[in-house]
Amino acid sequence: MLIRHICYALVAFIGGAAISSGYFAFISLIGVFPKLAEKVKGNRHYMLVECLLAYGAVAGNIVYIFNIRIPLAIPGLAFVTLLGGIFTGCLVGALAEVLNVFPIVSRRFSIRRYIPYIIYMVAAGKLVGSVLGLISTGLV
Repeated sequence: MLIRHICYALVAFIGGAAISSGYFAFISLIGVFPKLAEKVKGNRHYMLVECLLAYGAVAGNIVYIFNIRIPLAIPGLAFVTLLGGIFTGCLVGALAEVLNVFPIVSRRFSIRRYIPYIIYMVAAGKLVGSVLGLISTGLV
């Protein structure tokens, strides 16, 4: 039984490393992560943030492989969802800035004055999607 858990932990670690390396390759290829670090003035903590993202991917793999149930209740769910939404929002914002999406879309569709509402709706959609995802996987 112990050898099985050791193998599971090893597979989770390798899976997390593969996922995070692919993720960082994508981010560095299009220049989103450096732009995000520049926006939040976190250039001096760049390596720390990269390591924390990699550790998060590994921890997520361990939770899914071992089917660990994390009882969060409603306040914990709200906190985790908030953090996921903040991360995704920052990443999407940095990606949009790198690709110049907002200026092109606002000129193309003449929606310049509605952009704040569109951003709020995208954030609300991410919130609802995160909650439904956590509920459907049984983490709540």
